[in-house]
Amino acid sequence: EKEKEKEKEKEKEKGKTQTEPAVTEDKELCSTLVQQFLSFVSDVSLVRFVKTFLLQANSTPLRWQAHSLLHCIYQYSSSSDRVHLVELLWQLWPEIPNYGNKAAQFVDLLGYITVSTPDVLEKEQLCQSFTEKAISLLKQQNELVSNHPNSHIYSQLQSLVDFDGYYLESEPCLVCNDPEVPFSTNKLNTIRSEVRYSPNMILVKLFGAYTLSQVNIRISDIKRSKTVRTVNLYYSNRTVQNVIELKNKRNLWLKARSCKLSQGQTEVKMDLPLPIVACNIIIEFADFYESIQGGSEILQCPRCQASVPAHPGVCGTCGENVYQCHKCRAINYDERDPFLCNSCGFCKYAKFDVTVEGRTCSAVDPIESEEDRQKTLSSINNMLERADRVYKVLVSYHNELDTHLACLASGAAASIPPSVMAGGEGIGVNRGIQHVAQRYCGDCKNNYQELSKIVQCVLASRKELVKYDNKKMELGGPPPASLTPSEPSTPAIVTPSSSHPPFSPSFSPAFPIAGGGGGSAASSSSAIKPGRCFGCASAATEFCIVLLKALAYRPTTRKLLVKQNLIRELVECNLRSGNPHTQPDVRRLLCHLTRDDPGATDVLNDFVLGHVVEQISQPRVGQNLASSVRPEILLLSDSLRMEDSCWEQRLRTVLSLLQRAQTHPSPVVTSAVTLPCIRMVQSVISTDVLQGETKSLLEVSSVPQVGEHVNIRVSDWLKGNPNATFHSWYQSTQLQANKLDSLSKEELHKYWLMEKYAHNWKKKSKKVPRAGVSLRKSSWLHSMLFSPSSQISRKTACNLVASLCEGESRHRQILDLLCSYLDEVGSAGEYAQEFLELLSKLIEEPSGKWKSYLAMRGILPKIGALIENEISHLLELEETTLSSDLSQGYALKMLTDLLRSFLKVDKIKEHFKNKLVGMVLNGYLSLKRLVVQRTKRVDETQEVLLRMLEDLTSVNEQERKEFMAVCVETLNRFKNSDMLTPIFVFEQLCSIIHPEENDVGEFFLSLDKDPQQDEFLQGRMQGNPYSSTSPGLGPLMRDVKNKICTDCELISLLEDDTGMELLVCNKIISLDLPTKEVYKKIWCTQPNHGDCMKVVYRMRGLLGDATEDIVERLDDGKDKEVDEEEVYKMAAVLGRCGGLDAILSRLAHVHDFIHGHNLISAAIKLLSFCTKLKVNRQYLLQPHLNTLDILLGTLNLALHFEEDNGNGIGATVAEKVLQVTERILQEASSEQQVLVRTASHECPTIELEDKSQLQILLKHIETPFVQSNMGVRQGIMHIIPFLTFGDPQNMTILLKHFAPYLNFEKFDKEHSPEDALYLDCFCVVANRIENDASGEKLKDLAIEMGLTTSAVSYLKGKVPPKIMSFDTPEWKMCVALPSLPYVLKMLTGLCKNHSRTQLTVCDVVPEVHLLEQVASSEHVGTIAENLLEGMMDHPTCMEKIKDARKATRNEKKKRAMAMREKELGSLGMKLNEKGQVIVKSSLLKEMESEIVEEAGLKCCICLEGYKSHPTKVLGVYCYTRKVTLEEFENKPRKTMGYCTVSHFNVVHFDCHSSAVKLARSRDEWESAMLQNANTKCNGLMPIWGPAVSDSAFASSLARHNNYLQECTGLYNPSFHSLAHDLRLLLLRFAYEKSFSAESGGGGPQSNMHLIPYLSHVALYILNTTRVYQREEKNLNTFLSATVDKWVPSSYELDGPLYAIVQSLFLHSSQQWEENKLTFLRRLLVLAHARNTSSSLIKWLPSSEPLADYKVYKPIFVLFGLVDGLQKVLKKPLTATGAELSQVLLDYIRNNDVTVLESCDQLLSTYQEELLPTESVEEVIDVLGLLNVIENPATFLTELLASVQQP
Repeated sequence: EKEKEKEKEKEKEKGKTQTEPAVTEDKELCSTLVQQFLSFVSDVSLVRFVKTFLLQANSTPLRWQAHSLLHCIYQYSSSSDRVHLVELLWQLWPEIPNYGNKAAQFVDLLGYITVSTPDVLEKEQLCQSFTEKAISLLKQQNELVSNHPNSHIYSQLQSLVDFDGYYLESEPCLVCNDPEVPFSTNKLNTIRSEVRYSPNMILVKLFGAYTLSQVNIRISDIKRSKTVRTVNLYYSNRTVQNVIELKNKRNLWLKARSCKLSQGQTEVKMDLPLPIVACNIIIEFADFYESIQGGSEILQCPRCQASVPAHPGVCGTCGENVYQCHKCRAINYDERDPFLCNSCGFCKYAKFDVTVEGRTCSAVDPIESEEDRQKTLSSINNMLERADRVYKVLVSYHNELDTHLACLASGAAASIPPSVMAGGEGIGVNRGIQHVAQRYCGDCKNNYQELSKIVQCVLASRKELVKYDNKKMELGGPPPASLTPSEPSTPAIVTPSSSHPPFSPSFSPAFPIAGGGGGSAASSSSAIKPGRCFGCASAATEFCIVLLKALAYRPTTRKLLVKQNLIRELVECNLRSGNPHTQPDVRRLLCHLTRDDPGATDVLNDFVLGHVVEQISQPRVGQNLASSVRPEILLLSDSLRMEDSCWEQRLRTVLSLLQRAQTHPSPVVTSAVTLPCIRMVQSVISTDVLQGETKSLLEVSSVPQVGEHVNIRVSDWLKGNPNATFHSWYQSTQLQANKLDSLSKEELHKYWLMEKYAHNWKKKSKKVPRAGVSLRKSSWLHSMLFSPSSQISRKTACNLVASLCEGESRHRQILDLLCSYLDEVGSAGEYAQEFLELLSKLIEEPSGKWKSYLAMRGILPKIGALIENEISHLLELEETTLSSDLSQGYALKMLTDLLRSFLKVDKIKEHFKNKLVGMVLNGYLSLKRLVVQRTKRVDETQEVLLRMLEDLTSVNEQERKEFMAVCVETLNRFKNSDMLTPIFVFEQLCSIIHPEENDVGEFFLSLDKDPQQDEFLQGRMQGNPYSSTSPGLGPLMRDVKNKICTDCELISLLEDDTGMELLVCNKIISLDLPTKEVYKKIWCTQPNHGDCMKVVYRMRGLLGDATEDIVERLDDGKDKEVDEEEVYKMAAVLGRCGGLDAILSRLAHVHDFIHGHNLISAAIKLLSFCTKLKVNRQYLLQPHLNTLDILLGTLNLALHFEEDNGNGIGATVAEKVLQVTERILQEASSEQQVLVRTASHECPTIELEDKSQLQILLKHIETPFVQSNMGVRQGIMHIIPFLTFGDPQNMTILLKHFAPYLNFEKFDKEHSPEDALYLDCFCVVANRIENDASGEKLKDLAIEMGLTTSAVSYLKGKVPPKIMSFDTPEWKMCVALPSLPYVLKMLTGLCKNHSRTQLTVCDVVPEVHLLEQVASSEHVGTIAENLLEGMMDHPTCMEKIKDARKATRNEKKKRAMAMREKELGSLGMKLNEKGQVIVKSSLLKEMESEIVEEAGLKCCICLEGYKSHPTKVLGVYCYTRKVTLEEFENKPRKTMGYCTVSHFNVVHFDCHSSAVKLARSRDEWESAMLQNANTKCNGLMPIWGPAVSDSAFASSLARHNNYLQECTGLYNPSFHSLAHDLRLLLLRFAYEKSFSAESGGGGPQSNMHLIPYLSHVALYILNTTRVYQREEKNLNTFLSATVDKWVPSSYELDGPLYAIVQSLFLHSSQQWEENKLTFLRRLLVLAHARNTSSSLIKWLPSSEPLADYKVYKPIFVLFGLVDGLQKVLKKPLTATGAELSQVLLDYIRNNDVTVLESCDQLLSTYQEELLPTESVEEVIDVLGLLNVIENPATFLTELLASVQQP
């Protein structure tokens, strides 16, 4: 409210400053002027001025101007005149209700001058009179508002709808409903209803009457032949049916403005200082600027666009009249060439856009005749009939609203008709309220505004009638006829109240602002009576409040106001009722009335306290309590913020009210009374609010306290005891402080000791509690801190507590208090959020002082106990109920966060971590077990506890080891039947032993097609970016490809993995790679990568072979050798702290795989980490652990489960168990320890007690699951050999189990899949036999049982003898034997490191050696080779194997040499004695003679040139664009031409056409880019080969010219344009400009190669067009020009730069040598002149200094290039004159290799010699001009001096 008040005051000040005139510094002159003004202006005139301009004017700026004028008159008036002015204005005070809101400036001025005039304030009688008038008017308006028929409706509507006006009045108030409409800018087309045109005028009829202040005309598309010189604006305020009626009646038009325009002006602003009221306007173009063209004017035909002479103006092509309108084809026969079309207004010389600044107004036509009078009377009758209809509708709305509001007030919503309740469904607003809002704010407002406009028009029309009748009577005419029956008397509903005279100037444009009018108007103005407008009454009430507030600022008038019982009037009538916007002013007025007045303050406080206490004293408080006491509470709050001497009385009232409200338990009382009171108390406590006199509260803090505490008897202070007031307490404290200040330091110390020990004695001995306030006993504070009904109450209580924490001692007490409330957090739940936030805020400090204080006070164990209680409660609910509360765990989450905040302090964490880690771990494990009671808060708490565990344990390695021991200890506390807790413990231990890489989580993919394949691939991925978690986008890149094919409907590529490529970071990604790994290892490794991975897809090979790198695999680090002892060293802790025992114990108690598979997986994973260490493996070998039995029992569980269910879970577990078991058995084998037992007593799945573990596993091989699962089967086979451990019985069992299946002869004849499986299993067993004593025994047993011998015999009998080829039927039959691979594999395993077996197999080495040379699908050769390699460690076998292999190699070599000689002979070659290959025929020589090598130009597509295809035309891809030929050309419009660059890629015209045809979907030049090295091109310049016909070259050149015309818009190029093209290309070299800026490719070498062939085309055109003589003449003229023409020619198109290019085509080498110095001089003058001035000059300025060498360097470089070209192209030529061009053309045509090599030499000279030059002397030396330039140092100076102005 204060901010709104300040904004209002700022707006007033702004208005004053905007309108306040500049006051002269001569105050005496101003005073004299004011005195003269007051002496000549009577009181009646001054009052009339005030009424007219300050009260009646409908313009706020105008009223502020009047306000400013009267303020200045007051300021420079004498004291007596000031008093008189005040009295004069106060005489108008009773009339304020008649002017409504327009009286704001008057009230502002009246209040200011009243309180600013000391002579008025000193006269008590006068002040008494003024205050009585103000209060009397206030009471009168209060009575009017309260007794108004619609007051109850308005009061209810203000609380329900967006109330913005009073629309139910029976008398439309012309003050309230005549808003001040601001001026707005509109296009003329939007406000016109009709428009007509004449040859130079635009006649516009507007929709109604408009007040115009500005007219703007924007002119565009101006034609210079005819432009506007003068524009006139006319207006008419007469209403007509058709604007054509006023076209020829110029007397009805008034000229508003005339403007002169300059030629070519594009905007006209017509400002109208005095706004005009217009219904019609004319824009006249009165005068024009016309260009004189005479009879040579050429016009354009509007039909065929042909050029037509102005005379006769008829098109010779189509016969149309060229003077007809180009838009509508209308012809003006009166004027041949009108500026505007009579029909449509089209103007061919310009376009006009008209905007006006104005606003709508109410105006009527003036009455000038009896006919007009009758029309006006008829119009009034029609308007009154409309008003009557509108009023009846308004009355019906009034009754309907009254009914609906009554229903809403009584709660009887059902009584509202169904038609009313039907609308507004689904909006969430009461449909009855919605209907009321729509009816009042929509229908009532529209109808009331319409009624007001009708009444305004009626009043304006009647005023015109009265004006006409009076004028007629003054002229002596007959009296006006009385009203006929056709004009009924005006009904009361539309008759304006006498209190609202028609004073608004907007009613009629002819109404004078001041003065004027007849006597009737004067009489009506003097007989003003109060009206019944509710809006005006409300505004008057508001102005009364404003004026009384101004009077209350002065103590004199304030006392008078209080004596007249203004407080009671305001409290009873204005505090609650009225406009809500005025109620803050009422409260401020009441505050001002009680300022420094104890009596008035007590009266107001008693009223407030009594009313509020009365409301809350009822047994049951209603829900509308807040609305009942809100005004009083707001009043109390505003008064408490006031700075005066009565603050203590108000504070006492607040605390008394708070004390009364505390006893009421209702949340309604808490919200409506208690809460605001606490806020008030907090505002007093807060140091930010205390100002002024209340700063004494702050001063208390500076007073030295005598004791430790300050005792306050609140009860005495609340009773108003004079000895318990703040003033008396402060004085006593100050006196005591002054007394202490007078003591010395020693005396003060003694006094302090006495006081300290006396206080301690008193505290311990006195049993009666000391006086004062103890927050610990404040139950109200406890109830508000944990209030479940209101969050605002909790926040307010927290803010109050926070504001009490001033000083360290108080802060400590508050913390202790809040910590004592921690026990309530659990029961409060989510309602304790604000309390814990407050506690967290109070303990937050950078140093952690308060957290350390509370930690030492034992807060952490308390919080831990509370957390455990909450968790215990959740566990109890988990076991007893199935329902859960969504807010469950809120207190647990907050307490956990609080505990974590303490642990952020390093000292606290270091001191308490050993005590808390067990509690945190136990809490986390307990929460993991929750299922039913799990909520989001529980999950968040679980995460917080996990992070706390990481913080407590991840500091160093030693702490992690301790934590592992704690985990094992905590695990042992839980029952063995608990299947959930061990899982987390095991996972946590795994993460500590071997942390895994963090998953990348969710990321996004942007799937875009290759832009170059946009035309080939249909569809587009519309959902970019896609989440990686979306279906179909993983886990492999193949899935991404399939997603693209599916969404884009590329069905043919869906199953084809070779048809589409995916690129990431410009690398082709293999479709087998995981998407996450690609994102992590390819995308995230790029600098500045984003979260969205960009994937580009394209078809493979569409645009050629790919050049990007292909990523087949990602480096995962698995190939690196790691030291497992170092990596898994943390696992050693589990061997020392009993962790391995706990793991085995948990595995042993799992009897149901379905419920325990997760536990088994976690335990086996942890056990696999532990078995990486040798110390753990040795620990597991201890017999008492029964490790093998437990693991094999677990394996049996998994295998049985998988056999029954087959979902893959059991297979995965079984493979992991087998891996761990194998590692332990390998350790046992190396340690020679026996773990095998005859029977398993721990395994519940052992079928028979007399069966060994070996037999159990062998039995599993027979199951379908093991037979179908390779991994499990291989794992079982790997551990089976270890289970024998040298036990003869087990070995025999093992071999006998497989012996029946080792009958190879039988297997070859007939075998089943089971037989093949057993053979394969035995081969695996044989290969896994360890090389130890047990393994040797097993292999010996195999020999003794004849297994090895039978295999050897099989090989001897089945392998055929040695022959020349393995394609014979015998060998094919042998290789196809089913048993052969198994025999070789079995012998390989048995031979490994076993001498006896190796000697047995040594007999079949030749047979095995033959088999290793065989290639078959069963890989027999590889297996046989492995067998031989396994026998190489035995000397005898090794020697035999080497001999066999050597003999085979020799035989193969002999065969190869014979085959070689045969093949060489067929090729005509042979070997000589030295083994060298020689040719024995002339075959190669004949082939060489047929090969043709292209040394010159060759096609980039077919790679063949003029040697291979002499008649096919070659061309050069080039890029040409339209440019300005010469920027320095001395013309307003520069000559356009073109420039050409190239990448110099040569191509056959036929090859180019073929390539374009193949790429039908591409543009010709887009396709050509592929052959042109991705360089833009738009032309193909032909190269005339030696054998190419003239017609073929001419045709190709014409094709090239068409290309040029398409890209530049220029016609066929001439020699002139080609020479300039060559000039621009040479200038690029000279100025070192880029050649690839436009085309994207090509460099100096490419374009240097282009120069001779560009010259070749120019020579061809020069010869064929026969312009040689003309060009030669121009060149000779240039060379013979005198010195005075050198500088001006520098600004010509065909200047020195063009001339030096001409010399390339026209001059022989001798002529060039003779004239080259002249060319150089002219070029240097050109460079200096253009550097001096960019516009034309005739001479160089005198004494012009030399420019920097950089200015002249490009010219020297250009000259060097031309000189080099002259030597390169013309050195071998001797022709001169006209023959030179033809000879030069033939030379370039027939010597492409020589020409290109010469261009390379010239480029080298350009780059290595010309560009590095840094001075004139150096470049002259490089150019070889020292023989012709005698003094290089002064050469340039002398040259420039010769062309300086004489």
